[in-house]
Amino acid sequence: MLQRLAERADALIENFRPGVMERLGLGPDALRSRNPALVYCAISGFGQDGPLAQRPAYDQIIQGLSGVMSVTGDERSAPLRVGYPVCDTIGGLTAAFAVCAALLRAKATGEGAFLDVSMLDATLATMGWVVSNYLNAGAVPRPIGNDNFTAAPSGTFRTGSGLLNIAANEDRQFEALCRVLGAPDLATDSRFAEREARKSHRAELTACLEPLLASRSAADWEAILEAAGVPAGRVLGLPEILAHPHVAAGGLLAAFRDVPGVPRDVQVTLPGFRIDGERPGPATRPPTPSEHRDRILAEAGFDAAARQALVESGAVR
Repeated sequence: MLQRLAERADALIENFRPGVMERLGLGPDALRSRNPALVYCAISGFGQDGPLAQRPAYDQIIQGLSGVMSVTGDERSAPLRVGYPVCDTIGGLTAAFAVCAALLRAKATGEGAFLDVSMLDATLATMGWVVSNYLNAGAVPRPIGNDNFTAAPSGTFRTGSGLLNIAANEDRQFEALCRVLGAPDLATDSRFAEREARKSHRAELTACLEPLLASRSAADWEAILEAAGVPAGRVLGLPEILAHPHVAAGGLLAAFRDVPGVPRDVQVTLPGFRIDGERPGPATRPPTPSEHRDRILAEAGFDAAARQALVESGAVR
């Protein structure tokens, strides 16, 4: 059945351990021999070969092995898991990017592709300057919590009510921050006057800033600092940001009503981009289990009797 579906498909994505699809007779060579333009994408924890290839993998495992946990948190709390399945997400996004690129080539040349996506590799590739600084400068990263190791003051600060992220990474931004806080002398203090000096005296600088920030709430400071040209933003919970007017104005959320078996609306997030001003997304509600089964099988050439036989055999549900 899958072979017949693959004959007319543009892409196939699977996430079994390496070798499973070959044992089933559904590996990339077998399917692409029937459809040379097929883009076959295999997502696994560690890729199709190498010493770790046959190990099972979940997001938590990859977070630990990749070094992500080692740089998350501070010296007391690290290693710490990122609060959502970041490696699963990175693996999926990497696969989507690769599939789109391969489909573009297939459309132009008629040649498909076999895409080998490793969650471990994909995660390491997104770690940017943490990896680059080690490879090229020998700088072993350390967990520094909510501080940004590239600049100061750049991190999370206590206010009179709530936490505030401030990213005064440039000299002019730091000078503006000092003026707004009523402490212009901090900008000329020898400990803080230069960018590298501020990084070296990060803790002392925070100790100077937080008593001044205690005079107002994070919400107040966010508006004041943004008006002064200092990048700042409150630390919000998920319910707060999902209810924010900006999210509503951008049309990030979609709601589907009257979903069978669900007593309330089903809400989903749409992609984080727009195409010509429009945000793409699903046009119909989520399907119920097996809702599209007969249509898909019919398109693949299975008549009613064959479809029923597949169901009775347990090959499909």
